[in-house]
Amino acid sequence: MEELLRLLSIDIDEAETSDISSLVIREISSLITEVFSWSLDDIFNHDLYRTKVNKIPETFSSVEQYLSSFRHPLLEETHADLSSNMKNLYQAPKCEIVSVEKHIGCKQGNYVYKMLLSDTGTDRKPMKDAYKPQPSDVIAFSDVRPENVKDFIRISYIPAIILKVEDDKKKPYLAIVLASKPIILENEEDYEEEYIETEKKLICNPLFAVYLLNMTTNLRIWGALSGERNGDIIKGVLEANSQIGNDCELCFDHEAELLSNGLDLDSFNLNETQLHAVLRSIATSFCSHKSSVKLIWGPPGTGKTKTIGVLLSSLLKLDHKTLTCAPTNTAVVEVATRLMSIVKQTLESNKYGLGDILLFGNAERMKIDDTNDLQDVFCDYRCKALWDCFAPHSGLKFQLKSMIVLLQVTYQKYLRALHIKTGDKIDESKKSEEVLIGEFREFLRKRFKFIEESMRESIVSICSHMPTAFVSVTMVKEMYTTLDMLRDLKSLLQNGSISNQDLKNIFCTSEIIDYSYTRTSAFLLSKTRIEFLEALRSLEKLSFPDFPDEASIREFCLHNACLIFCTSSSSANLSGIADLKLVVIDEAAQLKECESEILLQLYGVKQVILIGDELQLPAMVQSNISEKANFGRSLFERLLSLKHDKHLLNVQYRMHPSISVFPNEQFYHKQILDASNVKERNYNKRFLEGSMYGSFSFIDVSYGEEEFNEKHSLKNLVEVAAISEIIEKLYRASIANNYKVSVGIISPYKAQVLALVDKLGDKFETHSVRSVDGFQGAEQDIINMSTVRSNATGSVGFLANHQRTNVALTRARYCLWILGNGRTLMDSDSIWSKLVRNAKDRGCYFNVDEDKMLSKVVIDASTTRLASLSLAERKIVHGYFYILTC
Repeated sequence: MEELLRLLSIDIDEAETSDISSLVIREISSLITEVFSWSLDDIFNHDLYRTKVNKIPETFSSVEQYLSSFRHPLLEETHADLSSNMKNLYQAPKCEIVSVEKHIGCKQGNYVYKMLLSDTGTDRKPMKDAYKPQPSDVIAFSDVRPENVKDFIRISYIPAIILKVEDDKKKPYLAIVLASKPIILENEEDYEEEYIETEKKLICNPLFAVYLLNMTTNLRIWGALSGERNGDIIKGVLEANSQIGNDCELCFDHEAELLSNGLDLDSFNLNETQLHAVLRSIATSFCSHKSSVKLIWGPPGTGKTKTIGVLLSSLLKLDHKTLTCAPTNTAVVEVATRLMSIVKQTLESNKYGLGDILLFGNAERMKIDDTNDLQDVFCDYRCKALWDCFAPHSGLKFQLKSMIVLLQVTYQKYLRALHIKTGDKIDESKKSEEVLIGEFREFLRKRFKFIEESMRESIVSICSHMPTAFVSVTMVKEMYTTLDMLRDLKSLLQNGSISNQDLKNIFCTSEIIDYSYTRTSAFLLSKTRIEFLEALRSLEKLSFPDFPDEASIREFCLHNACLIFCTSSSSANLSGIADLKLVVIDEAAQLKECESEILLQLYGVKQVILIGDELQLPAMVQSNISEKANFGRSLFERLLSLKHDKHLLNVQYRMHPSISVFPNEQFYHKQILDASNVKERNYNKRFLEGSMYGSFSFIDVSYGEEEFNEKHSLKNLVEVAAISEIIEKLYRASIANNYKVSVGIISPYKAQVLALVDKLGDKFETHSVRSVDGFQGAEQDIINMSTVRSNATGSVGFLANHQRTNVALTRARYCLWILGNGRTLMDSDSIWSKLVRNAKDRGCYFNVDEDKMLSKVVIDASTTRLASLSLAERKIVHGYFYILTC
């Protein structure tokens, strides 16, 4: 609140009634002021923060030194993001601003506006690069649809930030925007009489907005770096000799055995290291004597996600509140999906118990609509479902009353509809009026169907979405019994053997009609109706919380869930959640240490479990200055460098031993064992004929040449042709032999990925083309890798990065086929030189000429490539090949 008041200069009373205050209180900060202060020259000045960014040390003398060491690197990273995006304005999303008005309540000097943003062009059709506003987006304004920085010069560069979007599904979008300078030109008297309309006009008309960057995560990090709400955890990670990684001597020896009782961990077939990781983590979670940060090291294929799933399912059984996070939506979805696959096997009654699990975030980015299991626990869907259940004039209470009235007095209502006075006798003379309304049967069925459908949905939603602390097993059984009776009643009402007169007789009395033959449908209907009324009255006595709106349901779900899943950035929304003592962070080695501060600063957190592998790819860093300052280093990696204790998962279940042997030797010092499943004969698969296509192969493609695309990324079109041919072979073989196989195609260079996508198109459904970074965490049956580099100097650039190489080599289950220029890689004095020599030593090195069809494709591609070159360029290429063959 204080940051908001300082920034917008709104009085306290006004701030409390402002519709923007609740959103921006935690996010508006001095970081926005700094970004607004940058001129265009500043944005393109790569040295703006160079002298202020210092290398982040490994140990720290104080909490203040620790937190402050990240601030300038974060500023530099934000600056680098903005600078990079500015260079590509022609690709940035844009929109036209339909209208602008000053936001009521903001005083002089604050430029907060309500804007209508349109995603359509002058022809009223959606623009190709239409901008959809999101909170914390930084935008800039122009009098034309901006394509480059020069378009800002005519009206000056005016950055702004989106504070709130009223309804992102309603167009045009209504956004609350904080601008760095005035957008509306106003007379001075406007400030004296704020609500009196005077002459106003936009700085230009038309006015366009262009997206520059989103600051959500950086603002949250900045906020975490500005506070010290969880001192014990923070202090524990500062020094090398910290005890925060040690087990508690008071409780650890007996807690693991005690807590494992009743958890049935044997059913999960965990190996020894996985089981120890689960038990140790459970014991840690219940320790109340000390704060701790524990590390679980999970190399590729070692069942890291399975281990987390078993751990979380155990904590769910023990009703221990836990927050599980990861750096990306993809990683969060993966671990949540694994947990759901375990939980759904043990649910007591339908979906009862899922209310204790909550996943929140961006539905579109998490692709929730593509995953049915996760829809049952996703926050937005849950809040909507529960609001439908508890809405005052349409929810379950209303439905129960409506159904009771229907079963009790429907016949009387029917008679009133016929304008017949009721009494001891029915006026038979006016029965002809039934023609005007229809028979009682249809009158009853129509109203029953309307209430029955909504009631069924409400009961199922309550059983599925309410936390078990508020809905007991007994209540659930009672509600599902009521559903069974509702089904039976529906079936009987649709039974054509019950006459219209019988229906009237049944629904005009509160007694069970005594039919001579008790198994008749009419008798069953009469009996079921009375029993169902009793069940409904029983449900009416159940007590549920009162929810004034959907937002209150969201708070209720967050406060009462046992397991919560979200990205590390989104955890900033949990600052007010009570009893949140344990945090589990998956892919912790990919999380910048400064971003982990968002989690460490959550109030009440005492135990943190970091799970990851520092030998795989770290977090992405845009700025070279920040990268050299160790800004991308994770807390996981830094604690390991300080010899912090770690628990290794040491059995891999993914790769054929021919694939795993090299990364195990080079990166993990032979600490990883191959599981029995990967050593079985049926794991040694042959998808194509020829020794070249065994479990592991290096295929030498010496005809290719690396070249830059327009964005200065490398590609090798000869390797593209070779991989395309191999994919064609696999497709034909799968059709001929009637099998399905998943195929991944990896390259470290974006230009090569684009060239492969362009070449392969969508001809084959089973292949996936991605960069190495995009494949982290994924696996496929077959991996084809294009190394791209092909030159006479042995230059391989960032291909030599050990972490990137490790990821690339550990994605395949059955077959890994690497295509590259053997001579270039051997001359590189890098990890790739070792790999090529290792392939030769193992008899896994092949020349592309050994496959005649593949050789022809490669030669044709090389010839086509040469034909497109000028004479001078051909001489250079021929000289290059001469060097290679010498």
